[in-house]
Amino acid sequence: MSRLSETISAAADRKNYSQAEMATLFDMSQQAVSELLRGNTASPRKWRRIAEVLEIDEDLMRDMMTEASKTEDMTGGPMARTVANALASFSQDFQSGLMPDARIGTTIPTNTRERMIPVLGEAVGGIDGEYSFNGHILDYVACPPSLANVSNAYAVYIDGESMYPRYKSGETVYVHPTKPARRGDDVIIQIRPASEELPPLGYVKEFVGWTTTELVLKQHNPAIDVRFAREVVVSVHPIILAGKY
Repeated sequence: MSRLSETISAAADRKNYSQAEMATLFDMSQQAVSELLRGNTASPRKWRRIAEVLEIDEDLMRDMMTEASKTEDMTGGPMARTVANALASFSQDFQSGLMPDARIGTTIPTNTRERMIPVLGEAVGGIDGEYSFNGHILDYVACPPSLANVSNAYAVYIDGESMYPRYKSGETVYVHPTKPARRGDDVIIQIRPASEELPPLGYVKEFVGWTTTELVLKQHNPAIDVRFAREVVVSVHPIILAGKY
């Protein structure tokens, strides 16, 4: 268990909060709270709200998230807890009936079974829309009908303004990992980091195409072309839907 999860658990115990109460207070799903307390989430998206409710200093909270992320990446090996591993874990919970007890505030229509899909990645973004794409499950959201039969579908929270006005910070994008990207599609890409001990870097960009040596993308804010060498590209996954949750 990381220092982050231990601190949150101790603060919650002092206030005598149950997981259900924390889910309501943090505006998170109960499953996401459970993952957080088990140490499976290094950077909870609602971290400022968590710090406020539990009276944890924000600077301390930020330091613990950085520490937790580095520790898990080092102990987990290269590209720790990738998307495939996180989705496998989610699939086991789904098959076992361990579904989150959450209020879904999305405007995206859902299928009749109310299937949930995981929100992956890290919530603390970097420059040019970069974020650490380590496969941590941050939350769960309702699955849109267009992804109802896609077993490895996932979602990502937009953080930053690099694709504004196409996407605004705080929006949720829904991803189809096995669908080929076409020119003009918005995509989630994963890029190998400089060190194998770190997880992939993730970006939200517009897909332009492949050359013999590069992946070519487009960014909206500022409007520039972005290029990555083929050998550092881990994956290119199309975004098929976006909206406020």
